[in-house]
Amino acid sequence: MASLIRSAALAAAAFLTVPSASAAEKRFGLTSFEAIEVTADVAVEVVARAPVSAIATGPSDALDRLTVEARDGKLVIGQKIYAGDGDRRQPLGRVTLRINAANLQSATVVGAGSLQIDGLKGTRVAIGLRGPGRITVGTVTTDRLVVAMVGNGTLALGGTAKTAQMTLSGAGQVDASALAVGELISDSEGTGDHIFQAVKTAAITTRGLGKTVVLGKPVCTVRNVGSGTVQCGTKK
Repeated sequence: MASLIRSAALAAAAFLTVPSASAAEKRFGLTSFEAIEVTADVAVEVVARAPVSAIATGPSDALDRLTVEARDGKLVIGQKIYAGDGDRRQPLGRVTLRINAANLQSATVVGAGSLQIDGLKGTRVAIGLRGPGRITVGTVTTDRLVVAMVGNGTLALGGTAKTAQMTLSGAGQVDASALAVGELISDSEGTGDHIFQAVKTAAITTRGLGKTVVLGKPVCTVRNVGSGTVQCGTKK
């Protein structure tokens, strides 16, 4: 009995030490870009440093479908679709793509992917989110920030902006409590809850069921034509 238990333990240990055959890594050669667009269901992490590079990790079959291409100043991250994909019993494994990019000014996610960026910087910074995905930006530094969001995604922003225009629709949520905006304009409809921080002025228009909170002590102009609530000029 003891020998059988010992043999089973050794077999189990050997099994656990065998690396997963599906784990893989893929590197992409890139040229410089200022904008990034994610349309694939992958997790993208961007660090602001040089040189420009991209490394993807995940199951080999999922990596084979991943497309990463820089063209006309934009890095586009997509996923190949094959006939019969709708009949797959098992979903593709999750892919993580880590990118170095020193001069990023624009970020867009379309679909269920996630995009985490340590910083966006420029005279004008643009952020777009459409679908159930997620965008997180640690530090925005800009004179003018433009945000467009449609769907039930999640957006989290920090940093500073002299002016910011937020156009929001759907059940998505925005947490910009760590983003200090000099002059804020927000126009929203839907059921999503949003939180902002304004320094000088805040012009808030809502047409939905969600809750909007503006931190700080700005001069507030509120137009609430829905059944949601607006709190403007609230201390953090």
